[in-house]
Amino acid sequence: MSIRVSFFIAAFAFGLGVNAGQKEVALFLKQHCVKCHGPKKQKGDLAFHELAMKPVAGPRAEVWKKMLHQLERGEMPPEKEKQPTLEQRVEVAQWIRAALVKAGVVDSGAWLDPSRGNWVNHDLLFSGKAGGATATRGRLWRLSGQAYWEFIQALNVKYRLGFRTYGHQRVRSPWGLAASDSFRDFAAQHRIGEPEIEQHLRNATRVARALVARLPKSRQTPVLTGLVRSKEAPTLEQVRAAAGAAFEGILGRKPTKAEHDRYYEFLAGSLKRLGTEKGLEQLLIAVLFHPEAMYRVELPAAGEPRARMKPRDLARAIAYTLTDREPDEALRQAVADGKLATDAEIRAQVMRILNDGEIAKPRVLRFFQEYFGYTRAIDVFKDSATRKAAGFRGNKYWHPNFFVSDADRLVQWIVDRDKNVLRELLTTPKTFAVTGNTKAANGVKKSPTKPFNAFAQTALNIYELKLERKDWTDERPFDMPRAHRMGLLTHPAWLIAHSTNFDNHAIHRGRWIRERLLGGLIPDLPVTVDAQLPDEPDKPLRERMRVTRKAYCWKCHQHMDPLGLPLEQFDHFGRFRTTELKLPVDTSGGIAQSGEPKLDGDVKDPFELIQKLANSKRVEQVFVRHAFRYFAGRNETLADGPTLVAAHEAYTENGGSLKSLIAALLTSDAFLYRTSRNVKTAQAGQPKGKNDD
Repeated sequence: MSIRVSFFIAAFAFGLGVNAGQKEVALFLKQHCVKCHGPKKQKGDLAFHELAMKPVAGPRAEVWKKMLHQLERGEMPPEKEKQPTLEQRVEVAQWIRAALVKAGVVDSGAWLDPSRGNWVNHDLLFSGKAGGATATRGRLWRLSGQAYWEFIQALNVKYRLGFRTYGHQRVRSPWGLAASDSFRDFAAQHRIGEPEIEQHLRNATRVARALVARLPKSRQTPVLTGLVRSKEAPTLEQVRAAAGAAFEGILGRKPTKAEHDRYYEFLAGSLKRLGTEKGLEQLLIAVLFHPEAMYRVELPAAGEPRARMKPRDLARAIAYTLTDREPDEALRQAVADGKLATDAEIRAQVMRILNDGEIAKPRVLRFFQEYFGYTRAIDVFKDSATRKAAGFRGNKYWHPNFFVSDADRLVQWIVDRDKNVLRELLTTPKTFAVTGNTKAANGVKKSPTKPFNAFAQTALNIYELKLERKDWTDERPFDMPRAHRMGLLTHPAWLIAHSTNFDNHAIHRGRWIRERLLGGLIPDLPVTVDAQLPDEPDKPLRERMRVTRKAYCWKCHQHMDPLGLPLEQFDHFGRFRTTELKLPVDTSGGIAQSGEPKLDGDVKDPFELIQKLANSKRVEQVFVRHAFRYFAGRNETLADGPTLVAAHEAYTENGGSLKSLIAALLTSDAFLYRTSRNVKTAQAGQPKGKNDD
C-alpha cells in the first residue's frame, strides 16, 4: 500500500475538514470506477455508473459499503489504474460514510472497537510526520469487575465488615468483561445499565448495613461512632462532620464544598425521617453511588478545553491502569503534597509501582493474556472421543487450564527480568512445568500443584520433559527441546487456544500473526461466505484448506494461511509432530506484504517464521501499538504518532524493557491530557458513536 493511499486512510479516519457533494462523487465514480464497474463491464457483479444519483438505501447501501471498505484498504482503484488525488479520496470516502451512517448501515462509532486499531496506517504513525495536540477525550471509564471487587474488599478489610471472599455469600461485581478476540476493557465499550445498578444497590446496601452495625464498637470512625452512640439529637455541626467523615471514609478523599453541602443536606433529611442508624445507612449508600465508586473519572479541569487531569484523577488513572486498585498511600501522599504535577514526578510514581515487587500488578499480566489470547485454551472443548483418539484416557488426563497457568508463570518471569521482553516471549524454549493454578479467584496467590499427578505426566510428555519430584520447582524454568519449541506461539496454551474442538485452526493462527505482530488488516468475513472446510477426515488440514485458494477467498486468505500453516508442526493438543495421518507434515509458509521488505519471504517451518518475526522492528512497533491501546483504553490515532515513536524508543533504548515502555505511555500527553466534548483536536474531534462516552 502506498504512503499516499495510506495517508488517505488515516486522514479519512480522523476527520479532515473536506466535503464532497453528490455530483463530485458521481464524477469520481465515472473517472475511476465505471471502467470496471459500469454498463459494459461489472467486475464482482458491482455496477457504479448510476449509483451516485440514487438514494443510499436498500441493496444499494450494501454496494456503497463494499466500495467504502475497498477505499479504506487502499484497494480501489487498482494500482495499475490512474489514481485520484488525496483530496478526492478523502472527500468521496467522507461522503460515502456520512450517507451510510444516515442510512443506518454503518455505525459512526465502529472505529472505537479495539479490532479497528490497525486501520490507522502504521508507516505514517512511525514516520515522524504524524502528530498534533494529542489528548484523550474526557470520559468516565467503568471500573473492571476485578477493580470493583477490590474496591469493596478494601472497605471490607478496612472496617472489618466480615464479608467472605469465596462462595455464594461473597460480594460480587455487578459486571464483568465480556469475552473478546481483542482487548476487553476499552473505555468506550462499557456502560452501567439498570441490571448493574440493581446489583450495585444490593452491594451498597449490604456494605452500609454492615458498617453501621460495626459503628458502636469501631475506633476507626469516631465521628460516625459518636453519632450512633449519642442518645441526644445530633447538632448541625455533628451532622455536617458525619457527612464529611462518611464521604472520606468510603472514597478516600475530602469532599469538595459542593459535595459536602449536598451530602450534609441528604444526611440531615435522612436522620430526621429514618433515625440515626437508617439515616446513616442511606448516606453510605448514597456515597457508594458517587461516580468514583464505579468509574475512573477522567475529565479536564472545569472550563478548560484541553488540560491535564486533576492530580486525584491522575493518581486513580495510574493506579487502576496498573493495579486494578485505588491509589496506595504513597500515591495519595504525592497528591496531597502537590508532587504529582511534573512529568518527572509522574514518572517516578509509575516506576515506583512497576519496580515494587510487593505491589500486585494484575493488569500487566492481563495485557499479555489478552494480547496473545492464550487463556482461551480453557474454553476450547475437546470431547471424550477426541481425547481418547489422541491417547488421553479420561478427564483427569486433560486440563488445559494448567497450560494457561504455566504460560502465566512464564510470562511473569520474563516480564520480571525485563530484558528484550517481546523477543523472549516469542523465542524462549522454557517452561516452568506448572500444572496447577497458581492463582485463586480475584488474584489471591496459592501454592501451585506439583507436576506429579495423573495429568502431570501427560503435560510433561507434551512438553517433552523428564522430571522427577526432587527436580521440580516453580522458581526456575526448564528447557524444552530447542528444536521443538520456540516461545509462546509454540506453547501448548497458545496452540490449544487457537485450535478448534477437533483440529488445528491455521487460519486463525495466521490471522493472529497478521494482526497482532504485523499490524495488518483482515476484513470481516462476508455473510455470504460459507466458511467451512471440506469434511475429509482422511486428508491433512493443508489439503482441506485448498478451498481458501479460490480467487474470491484467496484475496484475504493470502494474508493469513501462509503464516498459520507452518504451525502445523504441532497438533491441536499442542504436541510437536512430524507426521499427520501418517504423512509427513508440510510446515512451509511465508510472509508477504508485511510492510517491511526484508521480512518478506518463504519459511520452511514455524521456527524460521518466528525467528524472523522476533527480529523485526515493525513487529516491535506493532507490539507498542497494542500496548498503547490496552493501557490507554482506546485506539491510537494519527495524532498519537509521537507518543508511539517515543514509547518504542524507550523500549529499545532500555534493552527491550516493558517497564520503560509502560512508563513512556503513562507519562505521554495521550494519557495525561483530556479534552472537552467540543474541542476538535485530532483525537477529540473524532465522530461520536453510540457507545462513546
